[in-house]
Amino acid sequence: MRKLLVLCLVVFLVSCKDKDKDATVDPDFAQGFVGSYTTTTIDGNVTTVQDWDITSTEKNVLAINYTKNVKVTASGTSVTFVQIFPLVDVKATAADSFTIDEVVDVQQTTSTTLRQRLQGVATKVTNAAGNAQLNITIDYTTASNGEKSEAYLEFKKK
Repeated sequence: MRKLLVLCLVVFLVSCKDKDKDATVDPDFAQGFVGSYTTTTIDGNVTTVQDWDITSTEKNVLAINYTKNVKVTASGTSVTFVQIFPLVDVKATAADSFTIDEVVDVQQTTSTTLRQRLQGVATKVTNAAGNAQLNITIDYTTASNGEKSEAYLEFKKK
């Protein structure tokens, strides 16, 4: 009887150990995106330097301090302004992509207030120079009037 009890105990312990081994671990993709990225776009007389400073706030969640420095030149005069989009709930969905879908109060150096919804899926790739970059088509929707704009951007890692 004693041998049977010991045998049952060993079988039970082995089966519990195997169960833990088969448990799937939910990976944290956020760490793969952490860093500083930049891109510069020129559209006619408007030059925009955009920076993303990305941090991981929790498992598969990113915060992006998104800064746009805009310079408009017309008739020999230049006007510059800065916009900051504090994104705090960006979802890392895979090792090579994350999703932005947030409404933010844009901090600006102009006196006007602006609330926009930003949406897009960023994809992490390695460019021809062998450097990491994030490609995204991002949609901006102004909350007050529903005006939409879209931009394709390639953020290169600094």
